[in-house]
Amino acid sequence: MSITNPEAVRFCNERVRVLADLATRYYYAAKALNNEWVATDMGTKIPNSGTEIVVDGSAQDGRSTITGANVNGLRNHVVTMLTDLEANSNLKLNILLGIEVNGSP
Repeated sequence: MSITNPEAVRFCNERVRVLADLATRYYYAAKALNNEWVATDMGTKIPNSGTEIVVDGSAQDGRSTITGANVNGLRNHVVTMLTDLEANSNLKLNILLGIEVNGSP
C-alpha cells in the first residue's frame, strides 16, 4: 500500500529527508575529522585536560574558550557515533544513505 497522504508526504520531504541530509553530512564531516585526528596524532598535541585552553583568538573575538578536554570530548563523541553508524555492516548508515538526497559529498 502506498503512502499518499499529503501531510505525510510533505513531512517526509521537508523533515525526514532534510534530517537525513544533515545527519549524512555530519557523518562525513565526523569521518574526516577522525581520520585527520589519527593521521596527525592530534591526541598527543591536544591533551585531554580541562585546564589547558586552546589559544585560538577566542578571548579577543568573543567566542567561548575551549579546553583540550572539550576537544577530546567531541572527538570521543564522534568515534562513538561513527562506531554506531558503521556497526553491523553499516546498518544505520545505510538507512541514512537510503533517505538522504543532498548529504553525500
